[in-house]
Amino acid sequence: ERTWKYQDSIPPLPVPPLKNTLDKYLESVKPFVTAEEYKHTETVVREFEQGVGQSLHQQLLERAKVKRNWLEDWWVDLMYLQSRHSLPLTSNVVGFVPVTDHMWCAIGVEPADRVPLFLLASLYLWKLLRKEQIPVDKAVLTGQPFCMDQFRSMFSAHRIPGVAMDKLVRHFKTESEGPSPTHITVLCKGRVFKMECVDQDGEPLTPAELKIQLEGVKQQCENVCEGPHISVLTAGNRTEWAKTREKMMEMGPVNAHNLSVIEKSILVLAFDDATPKDSREALHQTLAGSGKNRWFDHVNTEVAFKNGLFAGNFEHTPADGMVAAYLGYFVFAQSQRIGPIRKDQVPARPAPEPEELIFTIDDEIRDEIIHTQETFIKQASDLELVCPSFTDYGKKFIRSFKLHPDYYIQTALQLAYFRLHRKPAPTHQPATLRQYYHGRTETVRSCTMEVVNWCKTMMDNTVPNNFHVLYRYYSEGSKGVLNLLLFSSGCDRHLLGLRAISQSAGIPLPSLFRDTAYTKSLGSGYVMLNTLIGYTPAPAAVAPKVPHGYCIAYNIQPDRFVSILVSAWKSCKETSAEEMSASIHQSLRDMRQLLMTS
Repeated sequence: ERTWKYQDSIPPLPVPPLKNTLDKYLESVKPFVTAEEYKHTETVVREFEQGVGQSLHQQLLERAKVKRNWLEDWWVDLMYLQSRHSLPLTSNVVGFVPVTDHMWCAIGVEPADRVPLFLLASLYLWKLLRKEQIPVDKAVLTGQPFCMDQFRSMFSAHRIPGVAMDKLVRHFKTESEGPSPTHITVLCKGRVFKMECVDQDGEPLTPAELKIQLEGVKQQCENVCEGPHISVLTAGNRTEWAKTREKMMEMGPVNAHNLSVIEKSILVLAFDDATPKDSREALHQTLAGSGKNRWFDHVNTEVAFKNGLFAGNFEHTPADGMVAAYLGYFVFAQSQRIGPIRKDQVPARPAPEPEELIFTIDDEIRDEIIHTQETFIKQASDLELVCPSFTDYGKKFIRSFKLHPDYYIQTALQLAYFRLHRKPAPTHQPATLRQYYHGRTETVRSCTMEVVNWCKTMMDNTVPNNFHVLYRYYSEGSKGVLNLLLFSSGCDRHLLGLRAISQSAGIPLPSLFRDTAYTKSLGSGYVMLNTLIGYTPAPAAVAPKVPHGYCIAYNIQPDRFVSILVSAWKSCKETSAEEMSASIHQSLRDMRQLLMTS
């Protein structure tokens, strides 16, 4: 099967029945409102259903007749491109390649020798996509092919800053479509290089050829002053970066050419002098370090630390976290297959010389670089991130009780939050919509009344922790949530479409979107963003979406959770990533004890 074999037959994104969406919405707000507030919300929702909602829904149906995905443009524009905030701390996803687990890690391989290996693994994936040889993802239960469009954005995709709104560009092409960029951008000590990585036959260069080029870049940067760190500008406010970028391009064609080279590159490889001692430090440095030697606009920036650890920074606009996880795991698995580069390996042919991209800048731009970095460092220092492994048990133990691992840990996260804050958390758990054309994600509101009752019972010392009582709560809640996860039938994307239709029509915002329940159930933005990274050993991280929120990312393995990463903002007195992490681990132990003793 060719990678995009089924694209023409992937079904369009459907518009759900209005009543179904509103019924799900009403059910989802119950944990967060009083009985009186719920009664008011029910009235507001039914008035919307019989009134303006009907008209908006009909307009959405008309839009769906001419667009295979009626949501796509709104999703990209409203959720990403219109945002003016710094990308790394509001949007980008980072992942860590677990090099310390490699079977060849402890046999004296130099850290520098790992970089061309990981780069080559990425280039192998690029080559497979060029040849359309990546297998089509399919739904586990039905075998239905998934849309593979997001895989076109793994390489040579870029977010260009705009004064009012950014623009997404994709330069990747398959072999059947024509030529595609064959170079990468290398960032080292504030300098920028273009490096060719593919030969005339379309094959990635050998490890030895890549290594000699990378060594050449590093040698050029030794014992000289650092470059101007142009890349820092990508960490700043989008409007300010757009204005600076325009000025740079007006200063001469060389600047415009250099920016174009970076934007079209397969990926960006960033050398970093930091020496993180573990995955937590590597993830924190990749997401919220100094801002130097990262090109946050590029969809794929791979970070090589001085001590041989390797991580990636993924720009979120064109693709979802699971696609980034696919890339990270492919690099991990492929590098294990290739094994270490032998010290006696030498290039069989001359390797192309990397080309330095030298920018013309003035004092005003230099000042903007300094200002952007200072602002970013201040913001980044506020991020708290912890990710200890949980090794007591994993998927195998959970499955032995016929429980779903993902819903099990979601329940543990709710219990952990309830234990810490004594209230339920408005929660966003992403579920894929890739069974539809250009589908992204739907929100699963996994904090249900059943889960809240379950948490209250677990916290009530006067009630015996009877497994059968708690299991009933668990089962009743899991049926609905698992259906939402498996069939992506939530309410939020439909509500977003209805809201977008009202805004584009210039009509006053309907009362449903101004109601107390809407604000409370969203938490003014979800308080917890919980996401399964996959069943692989590669951890990932993202910053919380709201000042009083958490982001929790986890990996499930047969005998452990590789990492349960928790991020929070230090400046918020209500939250603590350290305390939340400890509460999660305690919840998992309590649930295990309950299962074992009942």
